[in-house]
Amino acid sequence: MTPTQTTLAAIGTLALFTYLYKENAIFRFAEHCMIGLAAAHSLVMTWDNYWKPTLTKDIPGGEWYLIIPLLLGLLIYARYFGKISWYAKIPMSLWVGYGVGYTLAYNPRPFLTQVTATFLKLNTFDNVLFLLCAICVLAYFLFTVSHEKAKSVKYMSWFGRFAIMVALGASFGNTVQGRLSLLIGRIRFLLEDWLKIISLG
Repeated sequence: MTPTQTTLAAIGTLALFTYLYKENAIFRFAEHCMIGLAAAHSLVMTWDNYWKPTLTKDIPGGEWYLIIPLLLGLLIYARYFGKISWYAKIPMSLWVGYGVGYTLAYNPRPFLTQVTATFLKLNTFDNVLFLLCAICVLAYFLFTVSHEKAKSVKYMSWFGRFAIMVALGASFGNTVQGRLSLLIGRIRFLLEDWLKIISLG
């Protein structure tokens, strides 16, 4: 980056860091700038990668059927024109229908993979512990049997709850570690690239 670009990026970073004190006008300005730039970038990329090739190459090249999805996409803007605003529901209903159909067709596969992943050879301590945790977690969500009357289910449920807490704690720790990695990256940018106080190679 040029020195000007580096300075602008540093000012934007510091403006966003002001939120650590409290929400303020500087933070909101930086936030709106970032959202506006992201929206503009998305619009330009959509035009260059989809609209322009379709209008200049595909449709003139004989793929006339592509006019239909283009017109359906344009109907989404009908919501800004009073009496015909209900036309915007047509592309929305198609997108929702396609999304539901896609989900029902392809989403069960990852869940089935998770189920089959529990069928392990019980030849290591890790595999035995994993299977035990899986069974106890399922017992925690077993509501057709009273946990107070069935002592075995009660103890399995307690261990299942403990396993869930461990898994959630590990997930949360991983999230915090990822956020700290991003923070370290920005601090290093400010100190090394912008102020040139440090040099880590």
